[in-house]
Amino acid sequence: MFRSFAGDLWLQASLLWQTQCAVMRSAGAVLVIDPGFLPHEIEAAKSLADEVAGAGADRYLVLSHSDFDHIVGVPYFPDWTIVASARWDRRNERRARAALRSFDGGYYIERERPLTDAVRPDREIRQDGEEIAGCLFYQLSGHTRDGLACYHPGSGALIVGDYLSDCEFPFIYVSALAYRETLAKLRRLADDLRPAMLVSQHGRPAVGRAAIERRLRESSDYLERLMAAAPAAASPAELERATLGAWRDGVPDPIRSYHRKNARIAWRELRP
Repeated sequence: MFRSFAGDLWLQASLLWQTQCAVMRSAGAVLVIDPGFLPHEIEAAKSLADEVAGAGADRYLVLSHSDFDHIVGVPYFPDWTIVASARWDRRNERRARAALRSFDGGYYIERERPLTDAVRPDREIRQDGEEIAGCLFYQLSGHTRDGLACYHPGSGALIVGDYLSDCEFPFIYVSALAYRETLAKLRRLADDLRPAMLVSQHGRPAVGRAAIERRLRESSDYLERLMAAAPAAASPAELERATLGAWRDGVPDPIRSYHRKNARIAWRELRP
């Protein structure tokens, strides 16, 4: 179910992974960011967007990155302009489509419009600060190579993909060094744009400066502790064990495998 926020913003969290879908109205257009995961969630996003768009509005489907829980809804928006990073990761997208087939098959999920074809962005964001319908876009890397953040001036929301989550520590799929640069960029954006709300694509929004600062601090603290311990660790396994306490009260067991992957990447990048 979508929640309405001031300034023509609507948010819905998926039942799986709390993946956030954002529907935004801006400058005579409607934008949908990451339209959900389960079929009924995607259909609700499409229905709401069509309802609030109005006659003649431009329609944009924005993909925050190429992981499967973010691109699964593409076939439900066949006539929309697809917006993605110019760094769109075709290799990761192919893995994502294979993972989606495996997931849906394992849970017997039937989709009226399955994602079978490659995603073909119509509009590529090449530089930070590019504008579409009054919204500003910024490149992000570290989690994946092809991340996008979007600032929606109407609501003051900064939407950041799979960064700064309240239920996940940083998941590093590409590079710890690139992830550090992205966190520094997000801090600069928070300082420059002064967003009223930060929306991570997993978990609840952070509302107000103090909540946004807390997200930035928690993610940065985890990453810096991981990276600082990497050079002295004899192995990725040793680094994993040494930094289990780097996130809040400790890395939760259900998502420890992501910490293990982080340790492998950081150790490979930072060992002497």
